[in-house]
Formats: sequence, structure tokens, C-alpha cells
Amino acid sequence: MATVRLEPLTEDNLTLLLEAAVADADPLEVMPPVAGEPGWNAERRQAFLEFHRGRALLAEVPVEYTYLIAVDGRVVGAARLQPGAEGFEAGVWIGRSDRGRGVGRAVAEQLRVVAVEIGARRVVAVTTVDNSAARRLLGAATSTVSGDTVTATLTLD
Repeated sequence: MATVRLEPLTEDNLTLLLEAAVADADPLEVMPPVAGEPGWNAERRQAFLEFHRGRALLAEVPVEYTYLIAVDGRVVGAARLQPGAEGFEAGVWIGRSDRGRGVGRAVAEQLRVVAVEIGARRVVAVTTVDNSAARRLLGAATSTVSGDTVTATLTLD
């Protein structure tokens, strides 16, 4: 079984996250849309770096806590916890070649531990009704469906 670890995002490992995204994910899976030609062009790569710097690294009070997902030491995605009124919103992306191998389940378990460590009492995750992989991970949470959106809430001990 592969070793899956969450590592806090830092300026020193941010480029590893970008490399993982470029190698194994579509930009729309891992960051907000950027105008221009599709794909990982220079502007989109720079926008990815600035997005993470502005949300987790350079902000006086970070918008979110971001973690690299490493499988056997290789960066394959990211997980985040963003404080909000309803609890800490969780988000995860995993590169395509590492999906369906149990990485998401290991990340969900570790993200729950990290959430408790940073003081979260509740974790909220939002996905779409057709994202069956995410919905399986949210199985223990209380879920509501509104249109195409599923919102799952997990109260932490």
C-alpha cells in the first residue's frame, strides 16, 4: 500500500504542486478559470502560483490552509480547509493517474485529523451529484442535495 501524506503548502514546495497540476490535471479542475487559450500556458501557470500565494502563503490571515498530497513522496494533488460560517470547507484535487487508488480516502482521514488540530468543529464539503468518487468519501457525513449540488457536513469530536 502506498504511503499518503499531507504536507503544509510552503513557498518552497509550491512549484511541486504546480508541476503535479500541469502533469496530471486540467486547469479547471485545480484553480479558478483564467481567460485565454485553454491548457497550461505561461499565464495560467503564473495565475496558479499567485492564487495559492494569495490564499494560503502571503496573506496576513490566510484564506485557507492548503496541503500538498504526497504519495510515496511524490506530489499528486492538494487538499484545503477554508474557515467559513458553516464550518471549515474542505476541498481536494488529485491528479488523474492517482484517482481510484485509495488516495482520496487516506486524504479524507488525514484532513479530518488536521481539521481537529486547527480547531475546526465542523467540516463542510460541496460537490456535484454526478461526482460519485467524492460522494463515496462523504458517506459518513450528513448530506443535502439542492439541484446538482451536494453539501455534506461532518461534525468533529
